[in-house]
Amino acid sequence: MKSLALGMVFLLTVCFSSDSQAQTLEWKLEKGQSLAIESSHELVTIIKWPDGSEQEMPMKQQIDTEWKISDSDQKSFAVEAMIKRVRTSMKSPLINVDYDSEKNEEPKDPAGKQIAASTKQTLGIPVAMKIGRRGNLLEMKLPETFQKLGSSPANPLPSGSLEPLFATSEQLQLPEGEMTLGRQWERSINSNVGGLQTKSQVKYRYEGTVQEGGRKLAKFHTDLTTELVQSPPEMEIALEDTGSDGEIFFDVELGCISKAVQRQKFRVSMNVGGRKLSQDIEGSTTTTYRLAN
Repeated sequence: MKSLALGMVFLLTVCFSSDSQAQTLEWKLEKGQSLAIESSHELVTIIKWPDGSEQEMPMKQQIDTEWKISDSDQKSFAVEAMIKRVRTSMKSPLINVDYDSEKNEEPKDPAGKQIAASTKQTLGIPVAMKIGRRGNLLEMKLPETFQKLGSSPANPLPSGSLEPLFATSEQLQLPEGEMTLGRQWERSINSNVGGLQTKSQVKYRYEGTVQEGGRKLAKFHTDLTTELVQSPPEMEIALEDTGSDGEIFFDVELGCISKAVQRQKFRVSMNVGGRKLSQDIEGSTTTTYRLAN
């Protein structure tokens, strides 16, 4: 019995030690591979008007993107990224949008027509990127079509949103060196969308590995805080981050994110032309990666 107990202790020690051993993680995508990336966004905005009334505006959007790895070496890989499909749904007393870029039905709502017109100009247009093995964006070449869209105030994909839309690898920029259980690191993200300038601080924490669908996934927890840097022209905005976090699962063997989930909550107060209102915003984004070949 004593030897059996000692044997069990040894077995448990080996199991826990093997999972907690340090490992080096990196993006391993190689020339010839393709990825299907699906990003699902859900957002609920509650607008609080000066008279005390409230209006809820739910929005859902799914963007399907394709990555083709056109070249690779030990330090980086080249990607041709392309938006394949966009679905957008917005429901409120003022807006009723249900748009799918794969359907030939033209939206009847003015906002839907605007979204459809701009989205059609982005579909199927390749964006060239070079990404480091840590997931860091080294280079992005935007086609002229996107550069023109970026200067349009009516564009639902303004220039400040194009980098995170295509370079989704930056959801997880891996640090150099070995990844040990509990390791933490941070990175800053600056954003400028339509003149709204913000700065976000992302804190990452490695929580070990899990098994899902027969795959070994490295799990990371993220905490995100966002602060306002500058309001858009002719607007006064106050931004309060009321709680944002998420999880990222990284496929160890494939060397690529498997799934990333980000939850965000904000309270926004604004003054537009002397009219004051506030908004409570709660949203989530789930991005999944699947090897397509």
